[in-house]
Amino acid sequence: MDISKRFYPISYLKSNTADIARQLSEETDSVIITQNGVPAFVCISMDEYYQTRETNALLRLLALGEREVKRDKFTSLDTARAELGQTLFGGED
Repeated sequence: MDISKRFYPISYLKSNTADIARQLSEETDSVIITQNGVPAFVCISMDEYYQTRETNALLRLLALGEREVKRDKFTSLDTARAELGQTLFGGED
């Protein structure tokens, strides 16, 4: 789809909200709303919104993990397994 067709002035949003909502539910692309000819905000479907939030949360977890590794604040896999086994099975081998 031609990206220029995805830009709408805010006046269009005001009078065609249902059409934009339908368009977003049927397509994965976003709609950019302009104000005075300048992009002001983006409308996306709820599915896209939740997927983006989930992706951002995973990226934050990865960044946190990388920072912990750089600070040498991590447990080796063998130690983690042993500790988990101790917790789950009370030290039974």
